[in-house]
Amino acid sequence: MFDQRPRRKPIQWDRPRSQHLEVEVKGDDVMKAWRKLKKKLAKERVLEEVKERRYYQKPSEIKRETNKRLKRQAIRLRKKQQDRDGF
Repeated sequence: MFDQRPRRKPIQWDRPRSQHLEVEVKGDDVMKAWRKLKKKLAKERVLEEVKERRYYQKPSEIKRETNKRLKRQAIRLRKKQQDRDGF
């Protein structure tokens, strides 16, 4: 009767995320608080995650990109070792 497709698993986070980020503004130094907030966002990878989730990527595409990145890293490492060893 109805076409029942398997349901997707919910997204599993790498680690528990905090619900919010806070920065206290001391005195009238808003720029210092802004810089602290930017550092916290960078440390939590919030902006990178937003950028990654902007468009849907198929799991096969993610896997392909990961494999390409790992191959490039291996080639770079091999070249560094050869330069260091004098080959």
